[in-house]
Amino acid sequence: MSLDKNDPLVIPVFKIHTTKNEAKSREAGRPIYDDMEIVEVRFAGDRNKISIFPAHAICGEAQDEHGDTLKITYAERWSDQYKRFKAKEHQVAEGTPVDELPFLTQAKRSELKALSIYTAEALAALDGQPLKNLGQGGRDLKNQAQAYLDNASGSANVMKMAAEIEELRRTVAELRADKASPDSQFASWSADQIKDWIEEKIGERPKGNPSHATLVKRAEEVAIGLADEAA
Repeated sequence: MSLDKNDPLVIPVFKIHTTKNEAKSREAGRPIYDDMEIVEVRFAGDRNKISIFPAHAICGEAQDEHGDTLKITYAERWSDQYKRFKAKEHQVAEGTPVDELPFLTQAKRSELKALSIYTAEALAALDGQPLKNLGQGGRDLKNQAQAYLDNASGSANVMKMAAEIEELRRTVAELRADKASPDSQFASWSADQIKDWIEEKIGERPKGNPSHATLVKRAEEVAIGLADEAA
């Protein structure tokens, strides 16, 4: 049984399970109940397959940032879901909700949810008996979900590339704007000489370590400002 936190077919839901504490009830002479945090694990495509575990029971191992192996609990394995549970927020399955899939009817969305299939990722990952449980047309639904995800991924890559190109254009424009004119009187000055001159003229020394071209440009701006004041 796979309990991989990234498996789209695994749907963990944290709950409070209340049981009667017989020993405490006898001692107190009245019903005493204990609350326990549990995780109810369902599996997409199989409505009859449910596993329940104490939320803080050890379920496996993980490595920390130092490479050391640590024991982890179910609450730590699915930490995002657990945080939502503690905050009394709706616990959602990771991925694209089936409600967003345009090729599904509302009735089919309800059928999928009844089989604990809440996301496009879970639908696309179905195989074997869980896929057969979808009945006639199940394979087509799986293929359509995969095509939807592939198309979305391609669109995201195009948008990312467009953003990177735009960022490159801005960088080039900034570099061109920052390029000092070879005719500037400050072009042959050292960085310290320019900083000293600017400080002398406006009483404020440039901070940090700007490029020589940036210092030249700033000195030119100061010179122009002084000339305008004199005029």
